[in-house]
Amino acid sequence: MSNLAKRTVFGSLFVIVVIGSILLNYWAFFAVMLVTVFIGSQEVSKLMVKEADRGIKLMTVIVATLFFVLNAVLGRISNIIQVVLILAPILIALFSKKHSYEKITVSCWTAIFFVALPCMLLMEFYRASALCFEGKYFIIILFCLIWINDIFAYLTGMAIGKHKLFERISPKKTIEGSLGGLIMTAVVAFLANHYWLQIWDKWELIGLVIVVVVFGSLGDLCESMMKRQAGVKDSGNVIPGHGGILDRFDATFLAVPAVYCYLMLIG
Repeated sequence: MSNLAKRTVFGSLFVIVVIGSILLNYWAFFAVMLVTVFIGSQEVSKLMVKEADRGIKLMTVIVATLFFVLNAVLGRISNIIQVVLILAPILIALFSKKHSYEKITVSCWTAIFFVALPCMLLMEFYRASALCFEGKYFIIILFCLIWINDIFAYLTGMAIGKHKLFERISPKKTIEGSLGGLIMTAVVAFLANHYWLQIWDKWELIGLVIVVVVFGSLGDLCESMMKRQAGVKDSGNVIPGHGGILDRFDATFLAVPAVYCYLMLIG
């Protein structure tokens, strides 16, 4: 099977699993996000701490997974416990004779804020009504916007990309590709809103598209920075043709917190 065919097949399966779990029910989506946090936090530990041993990996996975699970199960009641979990890496480092403060905190905090927090906010979206309709449908729209931007940024960059966007971190990304992704995401969003959704005014929609595209692209670049620092091509190999969980969700991990803040701002 060629690499393109492999990417297409497993990419389609990935979309089916994610969208299917959202449509099924809260706990099905919770299971998918739990696996995402569990594997994603392991990948973070591998990228952020070179030759990370089992101790640091275990600490990272436990702290990040608990941070996610407590919110998904207990909701806002777990806020105090989550603060404790954020502070836990410092205390773990204090009593650890084997590992340094930098290794423990960098691994744990990156897993919490780059992986567990966005997944936690997605569960918040599911429980709430976002912009006047059911949260689960908003999550699907959000994923679609992120994926459309990724696809058309890649296609446009391949076709006409000449000027590098951020060569130091990601040599293949171009300004033309980024603009192509932004334009196509905006076009699809406006058509969907005009002919189907009919819930946003144009300024809310423009703001949402800009936030998704800008912060989704920054999430992609942040993960590229982590991989470049670690000297690896992919964060893992759990999805054939695509790499690891971080490779698939990198844009989502930064776009989701930004969208959450945007929704809070527009009320």
